[in-house]
Amino acid sequence: MTQTTPESLFQQGHELLLQDPNNCAAAVPLLFEAAQAGHTEAAFQLAGCLLNGAGARPDYEAAHYWLEQAAGKGHLYARYNLLQIRAANGEPFEEQINAYTELAEQGILHAQLRLLEYCADKKDLQAVHWAELAAEQGNAEAQLYLAKYYQQCPTPDLARAHELLTRAAEQGLVAAHWLLGNQYRYGQHVEKNLHKAAEHFMPAALQNMPPAQSSLGEVLLELGDSNAIEWLEKAAGAGDSDAQAALAEVYLTGRFVERDYGKARKYASSAARRNHPKALRLLGDIFRYGLGIDADGDVASRQYKRAAELGDMVAHQKLLADTALTRAGEYEEAKKAALMFQKSDQDYQTAFAYHYGLDRQQDYMLARKYYLQAAELDHRKAQTNLGMMYYNGQGVDADPEQAAYWFEQAASQGDAVAQYNLACLHYHGHGAPKSAETACRLLQSAIDNGHEHAAQLHQLLTQWRREIRA
Repeated sequence: MTQTTPESLFQQGHELLLQDPNNCAAAVPLLFEAAQAGHTEAAFQLAGCLLNGAGARPDYEAAHYWLEQAAGKGHLYARYNLLQIRAANGEPFEEQINAYTELAEQGILHAQLRLLEYCADKKDLQAVHWAELAAEQGNAEAQLYLAKYYQQCPTPDLARAHELLTRAAEQGLVAAHWLLGNQYRYGQHVEKNLHKAAEHFMPAALQNMPPAQSSLGEVLLELGDSNAIEWLEKAAGAGDSDAQAALAEVYLTGRFVERDYGKARKYASSAARRNHPKALRLLGDIFRYGLGIDADGDVASRQYKRAAELGDMVAHQKLLADTALTRAGEYEEAKKAALMFQKSDQDYQTAFAYHYGLDRQQDYMLARKYYLQAAELDHRKAQTNLGMMYYNGQGVDADPEQAAYWFEQAASQGDAVAQYNLACLHYHGHGAPKSAETACRLLQSAIDNGHEHAAQLHQLLTQWRREIRA
């Protein structure tokens, strides 16, 4: 006669749970008998059945009892579930940190991820420790977090970032594919390879990520693939200004499509309303040459001027040519200004390449040097990025006051990213005087000036205004 033991009872119950569909109702008596006899895993599985109803209504009190029994005997997941229950009952996470830490150090992935999320929200570098542990267990989100960290930390490691992104992408994480696509497109730690860029942009584009659809379209244009139009149309329809500007140029030139000046103007106008430099310049061309519309030199000049202010070098050249033809006395001064901008933009492009390791070794010291040269010539993107280097402590000690100074310089020139960054500093009183009113004003300016995440900024602005009124 076979002896019935707690382990055999548990195994019988467990087999019933593994059936498809599981037979929780039949498993409960077996698990109950094993749990009463002191079987820890049976107590944990029994609690799960009771929480899920076991064919009837959930019995939370009994489930909690058996979780306590399992946890008391060292069952890690029982302890984790009890923490979840306590949190659902209103216990602050801060009171649970020690318990979560013990579980995380013993390898409980969900505990590691919860601590990662908490520390990341607090800008606590301990987040990296928890991300490392979770990434070792193959968690794609942790791998993505670490990759971003190694791309921009004070001592960057682009090789490690690329490895982590590859592992996360292999698990289907769309955001990892997106970042890998950019690495291959711009040559960050890898050889530039537009085919591989397109390969990685595709999964993100298929998940309706407009920036990925736009990037995929632009890469396919460079590769001479007419499928570019489909992806640019999708992104443009979702409001992506890069895609709208690209389509404006496509319809102006008739590449892969019939020339259509009306569509070109529509797309250029949409992107220009969000201060897209290239779109403004193309709109200037449409008015200058009367493409599908009456020519209007004054409107064209205004578009070129705004595009030039936003950093479009071709617009600078067009304005300079107009000055030579119509205001010869102002030509030398205009030429001097254009050459100064050209120099500052060259410095900015060099700095950007060193900052992010594009087609060269990443070097924060050289990035800061060239950003500073461009920033002192009032190049607003250089001022914004220089501010970010000070804020993140890249190549320098973190200095929020210096970050705020450079954000202020760029924000005063209408840079939407700088306006958003400065708004956050003012709202939290970090590196700038704490002022919710100033923060809201700057956030509204960032929205008005075409920040690429305008919808999210609208939500944040609503939240801040609500908090001010409270």
